[in-house]
Amino acid sequence: MEENTNPEPQEKPAKAIERPSIALIIGSEGIKSFCALPFIEYLQKENIKVDLVIGVSGGALLAAFLGAGYNLTQIQDIFSKAVDPRFFREINHKSVMDIADIGQGKFSAESGILKTDSLRKTYETLFKNMDISDLKPKTLITTTDLTTGLPVILEKGNLAQAIYASSAVYPLMPPANIDGKKLIDGAFSSPMPIMECVKRHIDIIIAIYFDDACNPEPENFIESYFNSSRIFRRSILTSQLPLSIDMHHHEIIPIYIRHPRPIEMWEIKKITEIVHAGKVALTAKKGNFKEAVFEFKKKVELKKEELQRKKEDKNKTSGTLGSPAPKNEPKNQETVKRKIKIVKSNKERTGA
Repeated sequence: MEENTNPEPQEKPAKAIERPSIALIIGSEGIKSFCALPFIEYLQKENIKVDLVIGVSGGALLAAFLGAGYNLTQIQDIFSKAVDPRFFREINHKSVMDIADIGQGKFSAESGILKTDSLRKTYETLFKNMDISDLKPKTLITTTDLTTGLPVILEKGNLAQAIYASSAVYPLMPPANIDGKKLIDGAFSSPMPIMECVKRHIDIIIAIYFDDACNPEPENFIESYFNSSRIFRRSILTSQLPLSIDMHHHEIIPIYIRHPRPIEMWEIKKITEIVHAGKVALTAKKGNFKEAVFEFKKKVELKKEELQRKKEDKNKTSGTLGSPAPKNEPKNQETVKRKIKIVKSNKERTGA
């Protein structure tokens, strides 16, 4: 599994100057990432090429579906059949007993409150031995190192393992062990990893995040936990976004969808409600994207004109200062013969 934790900007990739490079970031927990479907549909309909897709948390699964070549209808159909809400109710009683401190069971860094065997097998069935590097367009999966708390970007390796790691909400779900590291939900360190796109010199960054309201009356521990999760994710997001905007060279379009009602990550029956919220957001932000493309093309034209002007100025300067000085042609003059007169000394004269 190949990861990228290098904070230094990478070499700017070669690209056609006629169009901007575009990245799509899909965040949000579980089923809520499906708010990005209307944006994906719009980009495909307009034949807009996406150069990079980054999946975080629940968005890792949607990014994988997209990169594996599934169309939007297939994605919704497969997801609703493959992901069972019961996956999030299988309690690991040994872990719970250790938390209760009754002298039985064992909870460790390898443990979780929930059993996740069924969920992992589902990802393995869907994607088999597919590698992250096989996805088109280029796709990255964001996770968090449980030991350091830093984001770990996965570019290569087993896709099913990466999807699980990116959405492993610790300590509810046990971490994934990848290349000797314990990796958990990417949203713990970077709910919308815009900075990764900035480092890769992407021109237009579309970052989608679904932020639903806290549950005012949680019915159990898990629902209470996700209330806390919503709060700290918002805090991380609001602290990271301004810095990314300041460091970016062109346009970031954050699609921050505020939903008035709580939706838990396993509520598949609410897909329609989530997709509708995405459509509303698309209607509001579509103009921003078109304007960003227009401004990019305008910048390109201005840059071309500036380069042409500099080239012309250089040619003029070289013609004035760099040309050789004119040579003075020698005048046609007759050759002057000089007569040399030898004057003898007095002795020589006397002797003579």
